[in-house]
Amino acid sequence: MDEIVCSFCGVELPEETQVYGISSGYVDEACCGFRIDTDSDWDIYCSDCMNTIDKLIANYKKDKKL
Repeated sequence: MDEIVCSFCGVELPEETQVYGISSGYVDEACCGFRIDTDSDWDIYCSDCMNTIDKLIANYKKDKKL
């Protein structure tokens, strides 16, 4: 298997490490609301980077309301 690294910081992620993945897809009510596009690549993030991304999104949403 290829080395898996965080898409944000580039740190290698060992097997059995909890990670987060973001992919594209589309709304599909028959599939509980979301179906992954099988031709789309996944962006994999370590926990620290996902926390940073969550904060950036929260700040963006807060600023957008102004």
